[in-house]
Amino acid sequence: MMRGFSLTAIALAAVAAMACAPEATTSDGGRGGGGSGGSGGGGGGGAAVTYTKDVQPIFMAKCGPCHTTYDLGAHNIATTYEDAFKPVQSLDAPAGCFMDVDKTMPKKIGECTVPAIMEGWMPMSMSCFTTPRPAACVSLAEQDIITAWVAAGMPK
Repeated sequence: MMRGFSLTAIALAAVAAMACAPEATTSDGGRGGGGSGGSGGGGGGGAAVTYTKDVQPIFMAKCGPCHTTYDLGAHNIATTYEDAFKPVQSLDAPAGCFMDVDKTMPKKIGECTVPAIMEGWMPMSMSCFTTPRPAACVSLAEQDIITAWVAAGMPK
């Protein structure tokens, strides 16, 4: 019980910290290696984190085996942007995926990605809660990108 509370508090603190971070910290998130997007970026401010440009490539690489066409967890967030706005349906999801302790008020799938990653719940059965994280797990830099996307309202 205390562990769940502590992890929820950490997750909320991380989201709050990302919301207050300067835009420069979210431009490419240091994905490491030659990702798409380079140094220029699209139109506008160039620092805004979006699903298409920043988050979907992470979801495809780390969540794709289950969440592209198999509809596991009742969503395909790696290929379908709209699925980020579906409500969480799994009662075994981390506490951070709900707005209440009784798990009667689920958050959206996109909002649940950060608590699911932070608690090692996703990717499933990859031991992502260990240090160092296995390669199949979302890296801390990738986690920061997803956190910034959620904090920005999950823009497409």
